[in-house]
Amino acid sequence: MKVVFVHGRAQENKDAADLADSWKRAAVNGFAAAGLPPLAQLDVALPYYGDLLFNLTEEEGREAFRTLVDRGAEASAPSAEEQQFTQDLVFEIAQRKGISLESIALEAKEPIVDRAVQNWKAVLAALRLLDRVPGVGQTSIELFTRDVWYYLTRKGVRLQVNAAVDGAIPRDQPCVIVSHSLGTIVAYNLLINRPQRANVKAFITIGSPLGIKAIYSRLPSDVGPRRAPEGVDLWFNARDPEDAIALYEISPEVYKGAPVVRNYSGAQNTSDNQHGIVEYLGDKVISQTIYTAVR
Repeated sequence: MKVVFVHGRAQENKDAADLADSWKRAAVNGFAAAGLPPLAQLDVALPYYGDLLFNLTEEEGREAFRTLVDRGAEASAPSAEEQQFTQDLVFEIAQRKGISLESIALEAKEPIVDRAVQNWKAVLAALRLLDRVPGVGQTSIELFTRDVWYYLTRKGVRLQVNAAVDGAIPRDQPCVIVSHSLGTIVAYNLLINRPQRANVKAFITIGSPLGIKAIYSRLPSDVGPRRAPEGVDLWFNARDPEDAIALYEISPEVYKGAPVVRNYSGAQNTSDNQHGIVEYLGDKVISQTIYTAVR
């Protein structure tokens, strides 16, 4: 059975074959560490969109966002809608990492108000505070936020990324999708817009931000409201509770219907940011789930 790996952001300037091999090797090593018998074959595909995403977002967005961080609130801020998204996501990450709104206001040297367009100094203050949290870092959060924003709200970006991934996911042949980080959003969006999904035996989301309200409230879909990808046999979601990107489990009350998402929050990711895919693929429960799905 084919396994389709869907990677996340920050994969630019990488060789697609090498990246696919690193995921496959990590999965096989995970099977062995879990004491599982070797598979006769592991047929994998990894549709690579790292350079595409980087090029689509770099010119218009990334440099402008870095300028905001460098120059502070005196720089021209993003649109009101983007400011609201950025505030919601950054504040949510900060609070999950133990940074209170009071601490953010103190760092910003001004109170936090209801309107996001008046809180840009506070958003920048929260990013500075996150930079002091081991394994998080201001830059990774700001660029993750920006890339997710562009994927969710810029149809041209989304369609090009989707096109790069969609062709690798079989329409009829049984398959398993293993997705990570931003890739879980991409894979979900593709699945939910497919009329037929019965060939997808398992949809595995790892280190996923799909449980964050600022993200799931803005998920695009051409065919209806947010829901579980009906027809898929299994939806398994795995996270390390300390992963700053996978802040929450994916709620079946938010993604209603079948399959009911099965959450596993017992992973202990040993990478520096507790978000690395190689480390996730070494987790025993994640390995067992993938192994069972592909047999």
